[in-house]
Amino acid sequence: MSILKGLQEKLPQNADISEVKFEASEIVLYTKNKSFFSNCEGPVRELVRGLKKRIEIRPDPSISMDMEKAKKKIKEIVPESAGLVEIYFEPELGKVIIEVQKPGLVIGKGGETYKRIKNETFWLPKIERAPAIKSEIVSAVRRLLHTEIDYRKKFLNSIGQKINTALTEEEKANEWVRVSMLGGARQVGRSSLLVQTSNTNVLMDCGVDVGSDTFPYLDAPEFNMEKLDAIIASHAHLDHVGYIPYLYENGY
Repeated sequence: MSILKGLQEKLPQNADISEVKFEASEIVLYTKNKSFFSNCEGPVRELVRGLKKRIEIRPDPSISMDMEKAKKKIKEIVPESAGLVEIYFEPELGKVIIEVQKPGLVIGKGGETYKRIKNETFWLPKIERAPAIKSEIVSAVRRLLHTEIDYRKKFLNSIGQKINTALTEEEKANEWVRVSMLGGARQVGRSSLLVQTSNTNVLMDCGVDVGSDTFPYLDAPEFNMEKLDAIIASHAHLDHVGYIPYLYENGY
């Protein structure tokens, strides 16, 4: 795609980029150059300023340290006072997930500890706070995200391509937007707003209510779950998100 091609042309010659992909609204670049991976802040800042998009540099698998060696190195670097709980890897994304009780101590002053982990293991660290009280729900969600990594990667890339594909002149000449209130109009509860354009469909919220009129009008003629590109949850109250599990149960 043109935006990715233009991005590669603006990168330093020594960047040695092996892959460029969209991940939803972000652009992800995989590099084989250890030096560029460790010192990419300056070039990336310039690219972000020009493209107005979030850009993340990840290591190509060929430069990342062996996972067992990396885990041992991380345990040496992370302060004992941080309360290390778990370390696991997402090699498909070049990331290492570090779950700790005190994330600030793993990031370090000015990001020093974070940078040390990144520069010595050549994995991209992602620091997560461990729940104060052990939660099976949090653990299950994190396990699901980890096990479905291939699907997530493909899905986010397809969404990114759709977001960043320029409209044709014919599509621009026939642009339109329609907003349908499937729930939440003139009431508190079961909020659901369907936004449609000539080339996309997005559902904003899908909540529930108490009483007889409980659910959004998903039987409205303009609503087709098979054509839905995204569901946006404005916030985590039941009157805005309570009916989203129903959509997944029915194949979304």
